[in-house]
Amino acid sequence: MRHIFILLMGCVWIASTAAADVLSWEDCVQEASQRNPDLRAAQENLRSSEFLAHAAISGYFPQITASLSASREHVSGYLNTTSRETSSNSYSASITGSQNLFSGFQDWAKWRQAEANAQASQANLDTVKAKVSYDLKSAYAGLLYAQNSLELAKNIIQRREENYNLVELRFQSGNENKGSLLLSKAYLNDAKLSALQAEGAIRVAQSQLAKVLGRDSYDDLRVVGAVPISLPPKDPVIVELVKRTPDHRKAVAFERSAEESVTLSRSSFLPSLSLVGSIGRQGDTFFPNNDYWSVGVTLSYPLFSGGRDYYSTKSALEVLAAASSSRASVDNEVRTQLTQALTGFIEAVERLKVDKSYLEAATAREEIGRSKYNNGLLSFDNWDIIENDLIAKQKSVLQSTRDRIVSEASWEQALGTGAIQ
Repeated sequence: MRHIFILLMGCVWIASTAAADVLSWEDCVQEASQRNPDLRAAQENLRSSEFLAHAAISGYFPQITASLSASREHVSGYLNTTSRETSSNSYSASITGSQNLFSGFQDWAKWRQAEANAQASQANLDTVKAKVSYDLKSAYAGLLYAQNSLELAKNIIQRREENYNLVELRFQSGNENKGSLLLSKAYLNDAKLSALQAEGAIRVAQSQLAKVLGRDSYDDLRVVGAVPISLPPKDPVIVELVKRTPDHRKAVAFERSAEESVTLSRSSFLPSLSLVGSIGRQGDTFFPNNDYWSVGVTLSYPLFSGGRDYYSTKSALEVLAAASSSRASVDNEVRTQLTQALTGFIEAVERLKVDKSYLEAATAREEIGRSKYNNGLLSFDNWDIIENDLIAKQKSVLQSTRDRIVSEASWEQALGTGAIQ
């Protein structure tokens, strides 16, 4: 029955893999780039900000308006006790143009502010790209870990069954006690439970990866192939790296926008100068045939606005001071995040090396221990320790491999980079 159980599990796994939607790392990167909803939203926000930046330039161009009007006037009354009624029609058609010559630097400030907002949107898009890259790499590594855990669980079942058969044979020959036999059977049952848990972990990991990919369904989703990895940088200048991060660039963009808000507020104290011209026709018949034109210059200067402009400027100055303080705070936070992420990245790389060396040693000890136990040169308790140590080291290597990928993803997110470009 145990052989049948293992055989059925293998058949189910092979059948499910054959029908699965198998994706490589490159496939996942491409799909997430196109379908991730957070990424699409950030891209649309950037396009909106760019359009607003183009709209802000309109203040430098003439404004032209065409108009057409028609009216009828009726007057009734008495003149020397005689009733009189008169009616008249009036029509006009005109084209009016105006050119702003000086607006107290409002147009300049609006354009610069819109540009700063677009730069903030670009930095926000880079932040979202880095987050999606982290989520994708973590989810991919998580599903790969779950798949490998299930494979390891099946190998452990086979190993535990072989061990149980060996202990049972020695028990029947009188060379082993019943406690060792029962413990071996418990190990086998525990291995089957681990396989069941690994299957559940696969479903959870599939759901997480499908979410990053922008999929509604995650049934039969599998990944194949390793995630590209790189080594940690040696002695990076953290202060310089901070200036390249999206968070820093976003904070700088907000500070620039606040500076332009101050310019906008101060422009209310300055005069404005504009050129206005109009050409058209008017008369009492349609289409009117009396030509007219006009041209003029308008100069206006605000004298008093009830204190609105003064307090608006004071408010804008406080917003600028807050933006400057916020930028300094963001830089400090980013510097801390970079330092922590780099430390974790370096430690994860070294941890994987150590765990692999432990696994190599545990594998060699297991081969020697099994041979000695078969020949009666090693007690069950000592052999049991060696067997459990090997299984623990195999699991540790799987986990360290996943953690190494996730730690590199954390470092990339802190930098504002990643697989999504």
